[in-house]
Amino acid sequence: MAEPADDSWKEMVKAQPAVTDADRQPAAAPKAASFALELTEDGLLLKIRREDGRIALVELSPDMALYLREYLSNGLATIGYFPPKS
Repeated sequence: MAEPADDSWKEMVKAQPAVTDADRQPAAAPKAASFALELTEDGLLLKIRREDGRIALVELSPDMALYLREYLSNGLATIGYFPPKS
């Protein structure tokens, strides 16, 4: 039987960094040009190449990857990216 998911999501939500007005300014955050996702022994490694050529590397636990997927899906739905279902 699979092990239950780590129930630390409450702590993860409390630890989320605030997005400030300065963060929202045009060109404040570099844009992603591409990314790679690699499986590790116990999680995922997300490597993002930015438009300026720099690389950002983040290791994600399975739970953090799941949270990220949900946040991205909800964010895309909020901005109307997904077409309505027929």
